[in-house]
Amino acid sequence: MRELGLIAMASFRETVRDKILYTLLFFVLLLLAFAKLLGEWSVFDREKVVANFSLGVMSLGGLAIAIFIGIGLIQKEIQRKTILTLLSKPIHRWQFLVGKYLGLLMVLVINIVVMTIALFLVLHFSGSPVNARLLLASYETFWEMAVITAVALVFSSFSTPVASALLTFGVFLASHLSGGILQYLETMKKASEKIPGATPVSPVMEYAAKTARLILPDLEVFNIRAAIVHGTPLPEHYLLWSTLHGLGWTVFLLTISSIWFSRRDFV
Repeated sequence: MRELGLIAMASFRETVRDKILYTLLFFVLLLLAFAKLLGEWSVFDREKVVANFSLGVMSLGGLAIAIFIGIGLIQKEIQRKTILTLLSKPIHRWQFLVGKYLGLLMVLVINIVVMTIALFLVLHFSGSPVNARLLLASYETFWEMAVITAVALVFSSFSTPVASALLTFGVFLASHLSGGILQYLETMKKASEKIPGATPVSPVMEYAAKTARLILPDLEVFNIRAAIVHGTPLPEHYLLWSTLHGLGWTVFLLTISSIWFSRRDFV
């Protein structure tokens, strides 16, 4: 545990000094500020438009941090050859990987706190009431970030930075869209059975959507923006099950990345 703590703190300090982090955070805060103007221009409920847009920006900001910062955690050490020095010390490779992840996780917590405060300020200055339930959406955003960062570590443990970024973004899209695609395909299948001459649903597309649903983490579990914005009550014990879902996938992904990372040759 001592080694994990030391690596995590070193990773935290390294990430905090990273200029890319501040660029991404500034961009996210700028979009949150834009939400105020968006609410004023909207003909719909201003409070709901501002909150929904802002929560979506927070989710995409977490994706950007996972891709540009999470992947760089390992790749920088490999490219600068400093990983050879680090791994020559009396630490296991899984300790190095998990320590790096925990360091970035601390940075993610700080970023979520900053973005949540910015969201509350945007709502306040736009004249909208501040709903404490938005904290639940921030909590779920943290777990979404945690899982997608673990996905980024899996790919960066054996692949190049560009390929890792593309694969991580692909997992993000597929995990969010697979459920909706399955519902759409099911609707189209029923319609094709009732309407003569209708185009049948492609079995390849249906199989691909079902496969993605099974093997990828379901990031839609953490998407409670609509329920929070519209005041819809969450199912009983929803936060507990979503937390277990995020924690389970995080542990699983870190285990996979540790196994691959331990077999990688850096010489």
